[in-house]
Amino acid sequence: MKDDLKGSVRAVMCSGSETCFDYDLSLFNKPSDKYDHELSRLSCRFVTVGYDGIIDDPEAENESGFPYTQPGVRDMLNCMGFTSREIQSKSLRDEEAYFFAHRELKLGNESFDLYVAAFIGSYKKTWYSNFDPLGVDRICRGGMGYAGDDEKGAIHLGFADAREYSLERLESFIKRTRESLPVKLLLTGHSRGAATAGLMAAKILANGGIGSDIPVKADDLYTYCFATPNYADGKLTNIYDRRFARIFNVVSPEDFVTEVFPKASGFGKYGTVYSIFGSDNASRGHYAREKAVMTRFFRDYRGSQPYASYKKGSRDVEKVIAVMAESMKDLDTYYNKKMRLCFKSCTPFEYFKITRCAFVGGVDSPEDQANRDRAAKLLSLSSLDTLGTSPALRKISAFFLFKQGVAQVTGRKIGNEYFNDAHIAATYLAYLMSMTEKQLKKIK
Repeated sequence: MKDDLKGSVRAVMCSGSETCFDYDLSLFNKPSDKYDHELSRLSCRFVTVGYDGIIDDPEAENESGFPYTQPGVRDMLNCMGFTSREIQSKSLRDEEAYFFAHRELKLGNESFDLYVAAFIGSYKKTWYSNFDPLGVDRICRGGMGYAGDDEKGAIHLGFADAREYSLERLESFIKRTRESLPVKLLLTGHSRGAATAGLMAAKILANGGIGSDIPVKADDLYTYCFATPNYADGKLTNIYDRRFARIFNVVSPEDFVTEVFPKASGFGKYGTVYSIFGSDNASRGHYAREKAVMTRFFRDYRGSQPYASYKKGSRDVEKVIAVMAESMKDLDTYYNKKMRLCFKSCTPFEYFKITRCAFVGGVDSPEDQANRDRAAKLLSLSSLDTLGTSPALRKISAFFLFKQGVAQVTGRKIGNEYFNDAHIAATYLAYLMSMTEKQLKKIK
C-alpha cells in the first residue's frame, strides 16, 4: 500500500503532451456535506484527464476487461497510488464511458478502501440517448435499456440508463477489489457523466450504499459534477431533498448543456449548484480580470489554444433556451408536436436526432458519414429558411451553426467554437483553478 497522502502527478497524454499537478488525499478526512474547493479541483482534473485519447493495449484486458487504455489516465492513477483500475473509455448508445480506481487509504488510525468513479461526457452514439428522455429509441437489453421504465417521465431515462449501467459495473469492480475496509467513494463526472454521477449519488444516499453488500456512509460519499444537464422533473421527484445537498454541481451561465432540459419546463438536478464566472454574473472589469487569469490555465490544458467566450455572454444561450422552453413546454410536445424543417414535417425529438446528434454522433460507417453530411446541410439550410422551417427550429439551427458548426468545419478559420469552449471540462478546470471558493455563485 502507498502510505503517502500527498504527491505530484506527471501523466503523459496520448497526444504526447503532459499534465502535471499536486494532489492531497487527506481531503477525504473531511465529511462530504461541505463543498471543498480543492477536492472540486481534483475531481475536475480526473474528468479532464478522462478525455485523453484511446490506444489499443491488449495487456489492459487482463486488468479491466477492455483491450485498450488511456495512457494519461493510467499514468495519473499510478502516480496517485491506485493499485486497481478499470478504464472503459468507449460506450454504446445507452451506456456511459468511465474509469474506476481503488487504493487503500490510511487517515490517522483508520484505513479505508478509497474508490474513484469518474464519468466522462458523451461518446459517439450516446448523444442520441442524451436527447431521448423517455427512452423510445433505446437499443440495449431489448429496447428496455438498463433502467427500465419505472422512472419514465420523472427522470431522464437516457441518463438513468447510464446510471444503472455504471452502477452495475462499479458494484462489480468494488466487490472484486475491496479489502473489506470501510468504503470512501468519490463520484465525479462531466456533462452526461455529471448526470450519471449525480443520479448515482442520489440513489446511493437514498439506499445507504451500493446493493446489499457495500454500505457507504453519507459522510464518505463525495460527489462533484461539472456542466451538469437537467435530468429530473422537480414536480415528480425529490430533487430538493436535504439528503442530496451534498451533491455538488458546478455550471456555467454560458453553457447550453446545463439548461437542457429547461428549468422553465420543470426540470432540474439533485444537490447544490454553483456557477463559475460569466460576463453577465460579474461586473465587466471583474469578469475581464478573471477571464485573463482563467485563459492562462486554459491554454495549458488546450495546447495554447485561446478560449472563445460568447460575444453577448450568457444572453446567446438564454435566448435559445427560451425558444426551447416556449416551443417544447413538456415532453409530450417534445416528442409529438409537428413542426417544419425545410418544408418537411418534423417533431423536436426528430429534429435533434437528424441534426445535432447525427453531426456529433461519430463516424464509424459510410451511413454515419452520410447522416453527418445530411445534418450539416439541414443545419445550414434551416438556419436561414424563413418559409419552410418553423421559427423555433430555425433559431436553434442558427445557434448550433453559428456558435459551433462553421468554426468546427473550417478549423476556426471562420468564427469560433463558442458552444464547445463554454462546455468542455478544460474550461471548468481553468475557472476552478483561477477562482477562489468565495467567487463561486451559489444558485438557489
